[in-house]
Amino acid sequence: MSETFKTKFQKMHYSKAKIGFAFECVLKFLEFNYALAIGLKNFLYSIKFLKEHDCKVSVICVGNITTGGVGKTPIVITLANEMSKFKRVAVISRGYGAQLSNKIPNVIKDNYGIKFQNGVLCGDEPFQIAKKTNDNVVVITCANRKKAIEHAIIKYGIDTVILDDGFSNRKIKKDKTYIAIDSKMRFGNEHLLPLGPLREPISQIQKRADEIILVNKGDKNIKDAIEWARGFNLPLKLSQMKPKRIYNMQSGANVLLNNEKAVAFCAIGQPEQFFDFVKKFYEIVPVVFEDHHKYTKYDIEKLLKIADDNDISTFITTQKDETKLIELIKGINNYSFNVLELDVAIKEL
Repeated sequence: MSETFKTKFQKMHYSKAKIGFAFECVLKFLEFNYALAIGLKNFLYSIKFLKEHDCKVSVICVGNITTGGVGKTPIVITLANEMSKFKRVAVISRGYGAQLSNKIPNVIKDNYGIKFQNGVLCGDEPFQIAKKTNDNVVVITCANRKKAIEHAIIKYGIDTVILDDGFSNRKIKKDKTYIAIDSKMRFGNEHLLPLGPLREPISQIQKRADEIILVNKGDKNIKDAIEWARGFNLPLKLSQMKPKRIYNMQSGANVLLNNEKAVAFCAIGQPEQFFDFVKKFYEIVPVVFEDHHKYTKYDIEKLLKIADDNDISTFITTQKDETKLIELIKGINNYSFNVLELDVAIKEL
């Protein structure tokens, strides 16, 4: 399956591959203008010309300064579950990639349960958070975080908010900000968008973050990464991600592995890391979709053709992708659609 435009950009951001001189000049010009806009915004907040809104509840931000795929969602889930033992917690997400309009607050989950059958309407990440958090955790999506927080306070009496991917949103005053950094990918070529993956200058970490969470997805040089992260002189945690189990999407049963072939596919920010995990269990044919891709029946047909062409009857994907595939694979009985579940442990360093 051919690479998408977005996937090609991601490869450029995280490699030293040369690009055409003219194209590089255009990207540098756009990066310069992006830097001016971001710099002006941050300056106006620093001199209090623009003010952060105080929501009158505790606001915890889990963010990053690069484009997707860092591993924030498991961190959000872990923090929400821990805090919900003694706090009334709401997770607020922008709801990127959802079919629902995010101009108004959408309650994905409240104390009565999850409101959606899968992640197609409400978004894959909010649905994952809703599935994996404790019953008393409220999950709401809205582009206007202030409006979403006010809804959570008024309707559910929330006293603690976790902002999923809220670092670049300066409108909300935060009580604590965690920055997630991929231990292997780090900041790629260290350029701002669109030349590089950075949404914010690296200097903003020390100016606005309280703590760094280094995300390890099988990095062989994790000790070097830890020493590198200590250079920010901020408290440091390590989020360790390891394979927990593989289960069948159709039945939910655990899968017994026998080193068979599989078509490995996903629509996540850093697909190579997923493929590295599943190579431990399967001989794979990798297929990449754009991050937050909305799967269709046509996509399933293409995947089945790839499987048939390679004499394969097994698929393996991520839990994030599972949320958008359940309805599409109903009635497909001659193929096994399996899911890799990761185990996440966060510890102080």
